[in-house]
Amino acid sequence: MAVLVMPEDVYKNMWKHLLPKKMKYEQAAFLFVNASQSAGEIKLEYREWYAIPPRGFLIQSAGHIELNDETRATVIKKAHDLQACLVEFHSHLYSYEVGFSWSDISGFKEFVPHVMWRLKGRPYAAVVVGKTGFDALIWSKAANLPELLSEIHVGKRILRPTGATLRGGFE
Repeated sequence: MAVLVMPEDVYKNMWKHLLPKKMKYEQAAFLFVNASQSAGEIKLEYREWYAIPPRGFLIQSAGHIELNDETRATVIKKAHDLQACLVEFHSHLYSYEVGFSWSDISGFKEFVPHVMWRLKGRPYAAVVVGKTGFDALIWSKAANLPELLSEIHVGKRILRPTGATLRGGFE
């Protein structure tokens, strides 16, 4: 089991950034978190967050985003300096049951091993949000085998992902 713990105000501000009222393009942000493990549970605890500005994207459209090299380097360096793990967040505009797209999965196959190597094997997590919910994955043991990030704790609330990505098969 893996959980992400974040304060209510951070959750609200991130969701406003990721899902603005007049949403034209997918958005992205990163959390920098501390990771601890006990009794088979991984706990990711909020430290800081960073909203990706429009200039941080190589591609930003209604159906696809790609960070530019400078943004990728900036978030990895910040996580390294903080000795933190990274949790990627991005939004999908058009999802009935929110899950990661084939494009997201393809990007993970390149990006996750690189980040885990740069951050000395620390876990990496990703969350995709939409108007109907979210899905979440964590890579904690191997960079090619994600597991479900089972819960996000926001204050006293416990939010659970759709699980759509792993139900559909992660290849």
